[in-house]
Amino acid sequence: MKVPFGVPSCVCLVLVTATVLAQPSPPRPTLAELEKRAAALLPEPQRLRYQEIPWVHDLAEAQAVARTEHRPIFLWGYGGRGRPDNGLEGC
Repeated sequence: MKVPFGVPSCVCLVLVTATVLAQPSPPRPTLAELEKRAAALLPEPQRLRYQEIPWVHDLAEAQAVARTEHRPIFLWGYGGRGRPDNGLEGC
């Protein structure tokens, strides 16, 4: 049976592996550099305005608030049957 890899192939593979492993790793970023990169990824305040919405988890309470403030109700439903935390059963 003939071996698919010969000695020259193995030597070449060892040299390539040694060359790759001998390369210096890039320097690790400092805390200041990481904070600068993170600040660029944070959303602008106007994109977070939805967090100011006073979400209500009880429908009766939401109806009472909507009546007093003369505002509509936005109903958010999710999930489906078989989820114990979903009281709407997939409405």
